[in-house]
Amino acid sequence: MVQEPIFTVSYSGKVNLTVEDIDDIMSGALDYISYWCRRAKVVGEYLGEYASEQIARGGTLILYDAESSDKWELTRDKFLKGFQLWLENGMDIYHGVSEQELDTSVIDGPAADCIVQYALFGEVVFG
Repeated sequence: MVQEPIFTVSYSGKVNLTVEDIDDIMSGALDYISYWCRRAKVVGEYLGEYASEQIARGGTLILYDAESSDKWELTRDKFLKGFQLWLENGMDIYHGVSEQELDTSVIDGPAADCIVQYALFGEVVFG
């Protein structure tokens, strides 16, 4: 069995995110962010079956603004920083992080959206 990589995010504590955790969050985000993002484009070849699987595997997504020509590049490093900011800003209101593990079932679309916005902008800009 191939060992799945683990990505550690430090804040006032630590949490270990798996590839599946990141995929789950990205799937929720891409389903939810259509109010500010009209399109998510995979850069290069797909590293998984879906665009939501690009980030955890070290790929890049370009997210296009819904109302302008603005676009932003999302990478795994940016995602991990966004997750850290999400935690540091007290956004884990349903307590998905416990004992260095993450329960993605409590990260809904709005929470996933905030994580991506923190990743791209360092703050929540939309919504």
